[in-house]
Amino acid sequence: MDWRSEQSLRRVGTNADWVAGGNFNIFTITGGPIRVTSMFGLVTVACTGALLVPVITFTPTGGGAASNICTLAVGAIHPINRVLAWNGLLATALVGTIGIGHGATGVETFAGVLTMIPGVISITNAPADATAVIDWYISYIRSVQASVVTAN
Repeated sequence: MDWRSEQSLRRVGTNADWVAGGNFNIFTITGGPIRVTSMFGLVTVACTGALLVPVITFTPTGGGAASNICTLAVGAIHPINRVLAWNGLLATALVGTIGIGHGATGVETFAGVLTMIPGVISITNAPADATAVIDWYISYIRSVQASVVTAN
């Protein structure tokens, strides 16, 4: 595969992610910048949402302030197979869509390409949700051959 081709990666979620104060990393970028073409979560175990208040953040390696990428609506309930789509705009909310294979009538679109330098994409979740399991997906294009994305 040509190193400039779009690539995708899955980070398998666990219920242990969502403990109180459960901040956790989902992807790490090393070696050079990437262009993110899409990112979404797939609910694999329904979440009650009562205490689920995640903020997806990006923290650059070697210093620099963390940036909020997107949020999930406070107290939202997400059934199994719901896709939590990010539209590509910074500091916006993930949009819950009907799950894959459930006859969704609309398609979430990605507003643009986001360039990210080496760093960590993580989720900050001060409260806990006792049930949630969400797999996270990222599609990206490497800007240089040395760029690498790993799931945490």
